[in-house]
Amino acid sequence: MRGAAGQDWKQSLRASFELVWTTVNETFYDPSFGGLDWPAVRAELDPKLEAADTPEAARDVIRAMIERLGRSHFTLITGGSAGRSWPGAAVVSIDFRMSDGGTLVTRVDPSSSAFRAGLQAGDVLLSIDGQPVPGASAPLPAGRRERLILWQDVYRRLHGAPASVVEMTRRTPHGDVETIAVQRELDRGEVVSLGNLPALPVRIDVTEARTPAGRRAGVIGFTAWMAAIAQPFADAVDRFRQADGIVLDLRGNPGGLADMIRGIAGHFVATPVLLGRVQMRGVELELRANPRRSTSDGRRVEPYGGPVALLVDDMTASASECFAGGMQSLGRVRVFGTRTAGQALPASTRQLPNGDVLMYAVGDFVTSTGARLEGVGVVPDEEIPLTPEGLAGGRDPALAAALAWLDSAANGR
Repeated sequence: MRGAAGQDWKQSLRASFELVWTTVNETFYDPSFGGLDWPAVRAELDPKLEAADTPEAARDVIRAMIERLGRSHFTLITGGSAGRSWPGAAVVSIDFRMSDGGTLVTRVDPSSSAFRAGLQAGDVLLSIDGQPVPGASAPLPAGRRERLILWQDVYRRLHGAPASVVEMTRRTPHGDVETIAVQRELDRGEVVSLGNLPALPVRIDVTEARTPAGRRAGVIGFTAWMAAIAQPFADAVDRFRQADGIVLDLRGNPGGLADMIRGIAGHFVATPVLLGRVQMRGVELELRANPRRSTSDGRRVEPYGGPVALLVDDMTASASECFAGGMQSLGRVRVFGTRTAGQALPASTRQLPNGDVLMYAVGDFVTSTGARLEGVGVVPDEEIPLTPEGLAGGRDPALAAALAWLDSAANGR
């Protein structure tokens, strides 16, 4: 194997190891490294790098080094990284979560092959192409990070070539077990690239709902904080400007461009209030809302002033957490769902000499009230647990609770 600059793999990975250590040494937001002796980590792992006999073994040494920091957003992105390289461009069009009951389907796209095959929210996946999935025969680990790794593994297995067929064994909420065949499909989102990160599909979903009392509500969800959603989001807010309430669905949203939270928040607050602070090495940045007072076609408007509910879960991370925590601290939203991922550090990336990419945190985010989200997450105002029974029949307990709250908010309670 040859490195990106014509070096052999060991030379290029040695150079990558040194660049990773130096990058962290110069940019980690806490000069004390939380008590970690960073030079000692380098000295300890250097012999292990020298003894590595394959490129992947050397990469494991680099991964071990950044894992010592105990923070999110430190990742070595390679062609084979979990969650970064799929076996094909098509996927089974479902959402799922790693719950106490196993690999739980939380949503099935109603226009998808999966829906037509009979897969439904509330099903628990038992196997994919004959291979068991996590939780099928033993309890899942309790840690959120461990569950995220398992989620990535299942998500990867759902990918394949367009029109390829996957066999999935499920257990329904009624306890029936059956195997169904589902065709993989291309994601309907717009494929977006950001810097040297892998491309990902980004989409926004906008629907209208009714509260239990019949009030009109807009439901807006999007899959990542990318520039591609900015105008569609603004259009959606404009559509519901006279609605009785708006629900923002950030479940499963892993983040993106952190600075976008300023503009999105500006659709709902009328002054440049402080959402939070980012503490970087030697400097502190303030993230303030940017109130939106005009539309793209030049009309004067005021930010939406009605009640806003926010849906989150354990796959809500990064910029999504900063937005949710910042708006919650201001008292501008009420949050429903399950505790978020606790991975709320702004990050950057750097290409390494061997061609891999290092993602590394450059700051620590705290809300305007001083709440630190890293390792903690955003705690919902109303915790809505995920259960097969609650999701059966296409029900969405978190959305239902949010819509019910909009009625009480409209009544002034």
